[in-house]
Amino acid sequence: MDSQEQHGRCGAVTAHPTQALLAAIVESSDDAILSKTLDGTITSWNRAATRIFGYQPEEMIGAPIHRLIPTELLGEEAGIIRRLRAGERIEHYETVRLSKNGNRIDVALTISPIRDADGRITGASKIAREIGQRKEMERLLVQTEKMIVAGRMAATIAHEINNPLEAIVNLVYLARLDPSVSDEVRDHLALAEQEIERVSLIARQTLGYFRESTRAGSEQIDKLVDEILTVYRSKLVHSRIVVHRNYSPVPAIAVRRGELTQVFANLLANAIDAMGKGGDLFLDIGPATVAGHEGIRVQFVDRGIGIPENQLEQIFEPFFTTKPENGTGIGLWISRQLVESHSGTITVTSKTGPDDHGTCFSIFLPFTPLCKVDIHSALIEKGTHVSEL
Repeated sequence: MDSQEQHGRCGAVTAHPTQALLAAIVESSDDAILSKTLDGTITSWNRAATRIFGYQPEEMIGAPIHRLIPTELLGEEAGIIRRLRAGERIEHYETVRLSKNGNRIDVALTISPIRDADGRITGASKIAREIGQRKEMERLLVQTEKMIVAGRMAATIAHEINNPLEAIVNLVYLARLDPSVSDEVRDHLALAEQEIERVSLIARQTLGYFRESTRAGSEQIDKLVDEILTVYRSKLVHSRIVVHRNYSPVPAIAVRRGELTQVFANLLANAIDAMGKGGDLFLDIGPATVAGHEGIRVQFVDRGIGIPENQLEQIFEPFFTTKPENGTGIGLWISRQLVESHSGTITVTSKTGPDDHGTCFSIFLPFTPLCKVDIHSALIEKGTHVSEL
């Protein structure tokens, strides 16, 4: 290489085109990308790192990586360095980091060793992706499931309590009518009846609380599904799952938004878990008629490992799970209850063959007089929407 090529017209070293392209990609990334030495000193810092963590490059280059790590998690860094020295690449490691203003940020880290020309490991590159929105959704979903389960248990207890209470009230009433009972005993029975009625009222209020006071609202089912896809987008990408959306035009339908969101999130999370090696996930939404009732059908079709035939009959039972290591066994049970509370149905089919495998969850939601509209008009106004996420 001659001197002109090496130094350029002004005597400065010109970047190799490939290096310039890589630098531009790093700088324009939505994820924080930085590098560090093996002793934890930061050596590079891109624009997204500034946006996420709040530090300018001049504040962080030359600074210790410990500045970003909560005190209770400092031990993580030593473990990461050990794995890097062994030449190991760390992918999608979920943890917490600190911003400049002290806020805790949920991130997924991908860390790769950096080698010199002789192949020796001299440092590491880190990619940090914000996952706070997904973590919050997961937290809310777990909380919602717990509340629904607690509510259902309360409703069951309230129902079971009310039955014997009603019998007791009747017996007390009959005892009060007995002419052989003294006035004093009759007064005691009247007081007992009042107290029993008060217990019955508490039980009825518990049952009424569970039945939810939230009114149904008019919702576009495809928009609800897309909102869940947005929340789980990074997890789908990391799991190498390609989502194929096939949405036919359907009218809005009267549903309780939170409950249907819970159902769709459960089905999407199950599909991700079933497709550990990635693959295609198909989401179909369209009009349907079941048993003479018009409505909307929503299908989640994955190409995962499938569910054995002997487990399909149990899949909607409470506390039954095909994921003993991390499943609660209540997600699908709750989903069925919520769908049926909308007068709908949820069914499942699955295959576990070596070449033909996967699971299809199908939900049917009937129209109600409140939301039923001319579906033919909707079909005319919109074209069939088929897209790939």
